[in-house]
Amino acid sequence: MLSILFRKAFSSTSKLIAISIMGFLFVGSVTANAATSASMKTLSLQNLERERAALIQDILSPALDIQQRQQQLIKRQRHLTDMERMVMRDERLLVSTSPLVKNAFKQYDLTFLVHAGAENKRSASEHWLSTMNVTSDAVLNTQVGYRK
Repeated sequence: MLSILFRKAFSSTSKLIAISIMGFLFVGSVTANAATSASMKTLSLQNLERERAALIQDILSPALDIQQRQQQLIKRQRHLTDMERMVMRDERLLVSTSPLVKNAFKQYDLTFLVHAGAENKRSASEHWLSTMNVTSDAVLNTQVGYRK
């Protein structure tokens, strides 16, 4: 008789634990899916930011000679053009409240370098440099050394 009560108690406790674990896993799954869904909404913009950063890195890279830099910039601008179009057409971004999305569209000239440059009849690199106020005179007047 004691064994029957023990089995009943153990099985009801096991059921309660199993239900609790399943509930916890379900809530965790829903939370993970919501987080994944939020990051999926901004995935196209994140890819654009990564490619834009690579373009800026190529602009500033001292390891590239002039010919290599031009080839890299042409290649990057083609990729960036396609990615900018994808982001501009991504309807998921319209409903996103992400600070990344808000900031990206607030700073259109820096986010969409190829399109903003084309509107000003410049390349993406020329547009970025002018937006950052880097001019030929400023570069020529710089001195190598530590700041004082």
